[in-house]
Amino acid sequence: MRILYVVPFVPWPLRVRSYNLIPRLARQHEIYLLCLSGAAEEDAHAQLVQEFCREIRFVRHSKSRAFLQCAVALATPVPLRMAYFASPGMQEAVRQAAAEFSPDVIYVERWRALQYVPADLQVPVLCDPTDSMLLYNQRLMRTGRWWERLVAFEESHKFRVHEAKLARRADTVIFCSRVDLECVQKNAPAARYALVPNGVDCTAFFPKQPQEEEPNTIVFTGNFGYNPNRHAVRFFLKRIFPLIRQQIPQVRFIAVGSGAAQYLGKDSRTRSGLEVVDFVPELRAYIAKAAVAIAPITVGAGVSNKLAEAFATGTPVVATRLACGDLPVCDGVHLLLASDPKAFAEKVVRLLRQPDLRRHLALNARRLVEETYDWEIVAGRMEQLMREVVHSSARVGEPMAAIA
Repeated sequence: MRILYVVPFVPWPLRVRSYNLIPRLARQHEIYLLCLSGAAEEDAHAQLVQEFCREIRFVRHSKSRAFLQCAVALATPVPLRMAYFASPGMQEAVRQAAAEFSPDVIYVERWRALQYVPADLQVPVLCDPTDSMLLYNQRLMRTGRWWERLVAFEESHKFRVHEAKLARRADTVIFCSRVDLECVQKNAPAARYALVPNGVDCTAFFPKQPQEEEPNTIVFTGNFGYNPNRHAVRFFLKRIFPLIRQQIPQVRFIAVGSGAAQYLGKDSRTRSGLEVVDFVPELRAYIAKAAVAIAPITVGAGVSNKLAEAFATGTPVVATRLACGDLPVCDGVHLLLASDPKAFAEKVVRLLRQPDLRRHLALNARRLVEETYDWEIVAGRMEQLMREVVHSSARVGEPMAAIA
């Protein structure tokens, strides 16, 4: 197949879905990658997937233009997230690429990139929003800061209508969690849906050896440019970590991820036991070092990638139920679950003190990701959906319905 792959960013390791799918799909298919990019520095990230693409094209998008579009959209039904990424240049680039490349299918990652696909193109479209923005904003209304709740209130009302229109726009809509899928399906029941979870590279995140682990060490990994990760660490440091230190004074907490130094730099100088590590190309070493990995997610949608990476590495996890999405995990079998700060702290302390329990959870969790969530399996499922869309779409050769 010839795949026109459209993303509102430049793929690199933090964009785990495209970064892992592109090399695997390219083994048997031809990929034309079209990216929205803010600067030439971002373009350089594409070198990591260059060899897997027939061609990569970038369309520049300035922040000043993006904020102006948001200001204009305030008084309209268009969600701010959609307005921020609106780009006539990307829409024209998609049209040109479709004419030059003659793709069999257009794959679009994220709702905001679906607006780049002209409605009259006679090519089947597979949209992979991954998460529901309606669900994300509904949760942010309950747990965000006051100004976040105001924005989330407005965005949730807009996305309730807009997300349903977007779902009807594509031939197939893909989510990584059934919870997100069902949230959108309520408002657009006639659209066609599929589940393709996020995955983990079980070869790169291989099981750790006992000597890699350091006692009384806790790790959190994630992109600190992503709001739910910032919320999670803030919640842990303020409400949970002090309770753990009361019982285990020598405990260490390592926060690892892009933007961590900027977000937690001041805390690392004033808070005892906190270590901050900015972006590293090799996360596994830090996950393996920890006796416990945490995912205290209180805001967001979908499934947290950090769970699968810890599962694959063999580091036991304490998480909120929200972090798990609809992963088929059981409390006490694959991980430990907790919601309130006191229970979360107690379960972390329990794991730090019980190596047998850590081994039990690690073995079960590794088996789960090997059997279901390895990227090889996930990419195979995505490829199957693309083939189905190409071969069974009744609308091939007919103009697709425009967004109302």
